[in-house]
Amino acid sequence: MHILLGVIAVLGGIAFFIWRVRSAAKAARDVVETVDDIRSTVRRYNHSRKTKANPLENIEDNRVAAATILAAFARMDGDYTREQLVAIKEECKRVFNTSEEEAVEITGQSRWLMEQTANVDEAIRRLSRGLRRALDVEEKKQLLTMVTYIATIEGGQMSEAQEQNLSQLSRQLA
Repeated sequence: MHILLGVIAVLGGIAFFIWRVRSAAKAARDVVETVDDIRSTVRRYNHSRKTKANPLENIEDNRVAAATILAAFARMDGDYTREQLVAIKEECKRVFNTSEEEAVEITGQSRWLMEQTANVDEAIRRLSRGLRRALDVEEKKQLLTMVTYIATIEGGQMSEAQEQNLSQLSRQLA
């Protein structure tokens, strides 16, 4: 009888050991799954941050950035007028030496970028950062002249907001 009790005790010990090993393995899998969940959450967050980046930050063409600043000044007093859009296109043709098709494309792209932005002041600030490094002194002066021209098309003079933004733009480009 005592041998039978010994065998049962050994089998019980082995069963208990196997149960504890399985519990430890399940706990280890849970920890690994939790770590994987944390990693994938971080990846999703980083990816969503990249995809939700402001489109103004990704402009590589200085002509589009400058035309977007022109569109921002035209939009400050409400929606664009036909004269302002034509003037922006003509300025792009004249200053950037582009064809009619390229000027239309640049103007359309600048309007689209402004529609993606709720705050005109923020758009000007973001765009001027990139242009400050990319343009030389003469090109910066030319941009300010273009902005003044576009801003004065409607009404013959700049509004107070346009004047403030123009002085801020000139400081940011300097």
